[in-house]
Amino acid sequence: MARAKKIKLIHMYPDLLNLYGDIGNIITLEKRCSWRNIHLEVNRMKLGKSFPNKGDIYFIGGGQDEDEYEVYEDLVKHRYQIKRLVDKGVVFLCVCAGFQLFGKYFIDGRGRKIEGLGILDVVTKAPNNSVRDRCIGNIIVNINKAKINKKKLERNTLVGFENHIGQTYLGKKVKHLGKVISGKGNNSEDIFEGAVYKNLFASYLHGPILSKNPHFADYLIWLALKRKYKHIRKLAKLDSKEEFEAHDFVVENLK
Repeated sequence: MARAKKIKLIHMYPDLLNLYGDIGNIITLEKRCSWRNIHLEVNRMKLGKSFPNKGDIYFIGGGQDEDEYEVYEDLVKHRYQIKRLVDKGVVFLCVCAGFQLFGKYFIDGRGRKIEGLGILDVVTKAPNNSVRDRCIGNIIVNINKAKINKKKLERNTLVGFENHIGQTYLGKKVKHLGKVISGKGNNSEDIFEGAVYKNLFASYLHGPILSKNPHFADYLIWLALKRKYKHIRKLAKLDSKEEFEAHDFVVENLK
């Protein structure tokens, strides 16, 4: 009998960056690995602790501005370790505040500037907490297949719920995760959502993003396994009928 494959997942700052049920991303990965006899070990990274640099997947979620300040003071100490992992192709999923913190900087509604890690060529600005500019509501995105292996996806769309005042703008050194079909995305001006750099994926999609998009969860698992075990060509197929019915229902009702 073949030995079970193993993946280590690092959940970054779960005590502070935990808005909108994003713990569901961890649960989704755990379940979809377990159903394939893949052992997913979850380690939780907390403030003031040494950086766990042997992860296969890293997840960082959303939080309030004050939580971002607190996290940044700790996160910046690990900037070079994180950049080295990203450059090596380790898988990262950064949602909402995590997206902003991995960029160059974030200016909040009071004009305070948080310097980011500078790993993603993006900047974020909050327009004085204007309700008009808030990006909120359900969203559908067409996946950027130039940056993601389309042969590994069972759907071409991502669905989720966005709720952010920060307006994020992509620079030349980063590509979008997808183009918005319905909703706003990174900001209220263009049609892009999220960002992709190597195997780092950033997004504003809650829901959580992976529970509503099982094909994307599987893609991250496949990337992590492929990097670790080299010979992995595809994942064992799961019966995801109910998950995709939920996904497709959102797509059909928001178009």
